[in-house]
Amino acid sequence: MVAHRRSVANGTWAAVNGPPAADASGRLFGVAPGRIERQFAAALGAAVEDIKKDRSILAAVLCGSLSHDTVWAKSDIDLVLVTVDDKKVEHGDRALYADGVNIHALLIPRAEFRKMAEGALRNSFLHSFLTKGRLLYTHDPTIADLCATLSELGERDTARQVLQSAAHALPSLYKARKWFLTRGDLDYTALWLLYAATPLARVEVISRRMLADREVLPQAMTVNPAFFKIIYTDLLNAKKTQKGVRHALEAADAYIAARATTVFAPIVDYLREAGDPRPVSEIEDHFRRNFNVEGIAIACEYLADQGIIGKASTPVHLTKKSNVDVQELAFFSHES
Repeated sequence: MVAHRRSVANGTWAAVNGPPAADASGRLFGVAPGRIERQFAAALGAAVEDIKKDRSILAAVLCGSLSHDTVWAKSDIDLVLVTVDDKKVEHGDRALYADGVNIHALLIPRAEFRKMAEGALRNSFLHSFLTKGRLLYTHDPTIADLCATLSELGERDTARQVLQSAAHALPSLYKARKWFLTRGDLDYTALWLLYAATPLARVEVISRRMLADREVLPQAMTVNPAFFKIIYTDLLNAKKTQKGVRHALEAADAYIAARATTVFAPIVDYLREAGDPRPVSEIEDHFRRNFNVEGIAIACEYLADQGIIGKASTPVHLTKKSNVDVQELAFFSHES
């Protein structure tokens, strides 16, 4: 079979008609390895050499640390194996073992893999996991074509992921402010700020149209070191003082406030188009169904506190058998 190669903008994907065994020097993927890397390279090469002979396996995708990061003694090898579409071919997880190395293999039928790749929310964990993988070989060139499209980050997916990350940061920021103002507990305030650091790092990285890693905080440190030093490394390493913790809290608040109309734009746009006040249950349902984003109510509260949207109420029955109305929290656009 003729080797099939494809590269994309981020240089991650490469499809080859053969296993990525180490060469005579033990080199793997162009990186001069140490003993552990050589061991993993040999194990991967041996496993893929056997798997490649199985005609029910159409492709092997290397994911996880060995594909793009650093392995260590307790690492394992993550493989996604795309199988033929046949009800008789089992799918699911398999724990393999090669040359002293554990291999976690996920068997996925071709049709399901296509759904995963096409339906994976861009910059979600699944999308990042697959995009940062390496296509080791394929007997089906359409799989390589499908993998190549994973690097495409659309505007809608970017907006959804930024919205979700910003919404996830808000509860931790509220908790941090509560413990700072009501208890004066610097340690617990700092802890809640550190909880917020990861979703804020996702906002930073994804807004720049970068692919967010599982280790997104080190990524964010490279592109916005001044801010993440305040809310991350200083809180970890410096002595906690009231002045320092307050500075970190104010920096995090200012960071969200400066980006509020951008990161929460889908909410503002939705309420503007709705015209009338929308109850929280309806807003939550809309963003759950159309954006796959939870926790929108607290984002609406934040926007109302900032004066970006308005806060109101609408009548609602508590149950289908209720005979009286109560008032449900609702929000509306000032531009209606």
